[in-house]
Amino acid sequence: MNLNEKEIAKTLNQVPSHSTILRSLRSLQDVELTNQPSHSTIVRSLQDVESTYQFSIIVPVFNEESKISIVLNQIKDIFAEYVQNYEVVVINDGSLDETLKVILEEQRLDPHIKILTYPNNKGKGYAVSLGVTNSKGDIVVFLDGDFNISPTEIREYIIQLEGYDLAIASKAHPLSVVSGPAERVFLSKAFNLLVRLLVGVKIYDTQSGLKVGRGPALRNIFEKIAVKGFAFDVELLAIATKLDLKIKELPIRVTIDSSFNTKEIVKMFIDVMRISYRARLTRHYQQT
Repeated sequence: MNLNEKEIAKTLNQVPSHSTILRSLRSLQDVELTNQPSHSTIVRSLQDVESTYQFSIIVPVFNEESKISIVLNQIKDIFAEYVQNYEVVVINDGSLDETLKVILEEQRLDPHIKILTYPNNKGKGYAVSLGVTNSKGDIVVFLDGDFNISPTEIREYIIQLEGYDLAIASKAHPLSVVSGPAERVFLSKAFNLLVRLLVGVKIYDTQSGLKVGRGPALRNIFEKIAVKGFAFDVELLAIATKLDLKIKELPIRVTIDSSFNTKEIVKMFIDVMRISYRARLTRHYQQT
């Protein structure tokens, strides 16, 4: 049916003008901004969460005399402002430099710091396991002592833990910002693909060094972990998966170290094969 000129004009008059559309968009934007939580609301929610629980922050260190004071002071800045009920468990994993001397001095200045130390290097997995099993917190946080991940993200992870048993950093998250040499980024992705195929965990990044979880659940898991090296994260998540714990992957800003040790990569691969054997063939983790 053909429209006459009057009908066309009438139809065009009903179309909102450009200025009307802009005003509508601005109104919608104002509504969205109004609905966003204010800074004071976020701070109050943090205070509510942090005043309810005791926290344990686990920091394994090996030859970190130049960085560890910065790490401990930044952790103190994060927690001391809102909560006093926390402990920082520093595990000196047989450092050969002055790390132990530095952390003993930090402990003298801050009673929240608890030190576990032993003379010979036993691996990151052993250090974290010792720290977690000796922790007291309702919520346990562990992060790398080399501090490639900023601890300022810990607060957001604690809030995001609501409704979950474990919140973990993931370089594979679409909002993550990952920097480092291309070959190291590739190796990280290849390793995590291998883990998913061999172990069967549906996690896209097992190795990022920031994890926050429920204290009782983590202490239960770490009492059963056998891996003492860098692949302990894989076993942690394999056990958590078999126990049907709720795991949330969160974005992270991280710089991947340019160096890597071929011997450590081989050891991690062997550890992953052992975890796969326990998870898929012996059904060991179903018995935990």
